[in-house]
Amino acid sequence: MQLADEFFFIIHDVGNGKLRLHARAAGLGLAGALLGELILSRNLHVASGTLSITGAEAPQDDLAYRILRQLDADQHNRSLRTWLAYLAQGAVERVAVRLTRAGEIEPSKSRRLFGTSVRYLPTDPKVAAWPADRLYGRVGRGDPLDFQDAMLAGLIAVTGFTRQVWWDGDAVTMRHISAAVASLPMSLREVLANTEAAVGDATLSPHK
Repeated sequence: MQLADEFFFIIHDVGNGKLRLHARAAGLGLAGALLGELILSRNLHVASGTLSITGAEAPQDDLAYRILRQLDADQHNRSLRTWLAYLAQGAVERVAVRLTRAGEIEPSKSRRLFGTSVRYLPTDPKVAAWPADRLYGRVGRGDPLDFQDAMLAGLIAVTGFTRQVWWDGDAVTMRHISAAVASLPMSLREVLANTEAAVGDATLSPHK
């Protein structure tokens, strides 16, 4: 399962498909995850807040490929913060489309007084619960985390969702997460730092 897919499942309720995280934070977290996928696949590098394409073989995943093509076409604007903000606008929907095509979720629309709401119901609740359960267990046991799991834990932290995953986490748990994040390559740490700053800005400017 891709990084953004796992983050998507973690921030949605397994039972009813509702988003459990503030919409802006969810979008920014998923945007960071999508950029993180391109870094993990060695297609993207980040230095001093600027994105650069590495020239590695293009990813097979359609969503990752299309984002990389967008980056390649816009050679004059490679600001990490700009791309986080841009991708955040439709990140939930774009990842939902990927998961729907993979048969992992079924979108369910319902009419409300002021518009339409969408829930994303997992086709297999056990699959949907696995990313959070796996990460909870690994961190709780003090297991070493690979880059994807460390990045996932970092995204959970910078979007303010830590206590929803590690509801009984103590100082040791938090130190383990911090150490795992600190071990990430600089490109991934820059994505986390900029995502955290963007989430903070969105919180301070709710009407922006």
